[in-house]
Amino acid sequence: MQPLSNLLEYSSSLHGHLCSGQVLGVRMAMAGCREIGIEEPRGSKKLCVYAEIDRCATDAIQAVTGCSLGKRTLKFLDYGKMAASFINLETQRAVRVLAKEEARSLVSSYVSDIPNRREAEKTAYSKMPEEALLCIHPIKIQIPREDLPGIRGERRFCERCGEGINFKREIKLDGQLLCIPCAQGYYLPQNRRKVVCPSSPKVIHVVGPRKNGKTTVIEKLIPELSQRGYRVGTVKHHHSHSPIQMDHEGKDSWRHRRAGAKAVALVSPSEVAVIQNTDEATRLDEAIKLLRGVDIVLVEGFHTEEGPKIEVRRTLQEETIIHQNNDHLLALIAPEKYHGRASCSTPDKIKLLAELIEKRIFGQDCHHW
Repeated sequence: MQPLSNLLEYSSSLHGHLCSGQVLGVRMAMAGCREIGIEEPRGSKKLCVYAEIDRCATDAIQAVTGCSLGKRTLKFLDYGKMAASFINLETQRAVRVLAKEEARSLVSSYVSDIPNRREAEKTAYSKMPEEALLCIHPIKIQIPREDLPGIRGERRFCERCGEGINFKREIKLDGQLLCIPCAQGYYLPQNRRKVVCPSSPKVIHVVGPRKNGKTTVIEKLIPELSQRGYRVGTVKHHHSHSPIQMDHEGKDSWRHRRAGAKAVALVSPSEVAVIQNTDEATRLDEAIKLLRGVDIVLVEGFHTEEGPKIEVRRTLQEETIIHQNNDHLLALIAPEKYHGRASCSTPDKIKLLAELIEKRIFGQDCHHW
């Protein structure tokens, strides 16, 4: 490994200045790598570091070791301690290096002619014997497979915000698969909202003639509303009396239904699907009750039911399904502009449509539609 002076020069050039934290970080990295048998850490593929503080020392550790968050070889533990653990992935040797608290009181013993405290610490930490500056302890640590460099895990999606989650960071909470921020409330951006009405979701019907783009509008609204913090459910009106196909022929659940089961449930660690035969048509409100833990339900079809409607059309020249003076007509989605009573926009204006829903359905202040 290079001399301390060379490593300090390189580290401070990356960090932007030389400070006492840089000196501590460089010396911690030098000691940690030596103890686990890695002589030249930069470029090594067998080193992993867990840093416990987001200060100058961590930048120095990164400079000396070459480990980084992007390579998944530098891990950050927000403990607020001037410490880091160094692991040799090949031999499994590991040590934790801690900057001793009493080292500050020893500064004057090594530097007596520098009145500036910060400058004195920087010089003293460079001179102090390692046993006076650092505490080094062997540790046993088993890095989870999903945290190892180079591992590509399954991508999941948060059921509240809709954002992707990598490397098994999802959390199961009250039957939902959530990302850490949604589950623990770490942050709530201004364009996101908390749970709105878990027991009584709002319902909006997306209606219009066949092949006019209803499904496309719903498909675009789901992620837009999810990003704003709403949990979205959907209901699709299936007009045919033929059996609903939600499983492949030959699968176990398909065989259960063919054998005459009135109801079949498909259960996985993160999902559940139920197919049930009914003696009479299921009412829409009964179907909506089956959707647990959602704030808003987008219904494709059921245009004769009560409730706000978004009508999707390829042209406004034809007669609309929902009369333009109907109080339930929330918006018309069509290529042309309509200057009547209801709002209207082209199908690509999904953000504006989401803002209208927030304003009219949830009573949120937002830009005008």
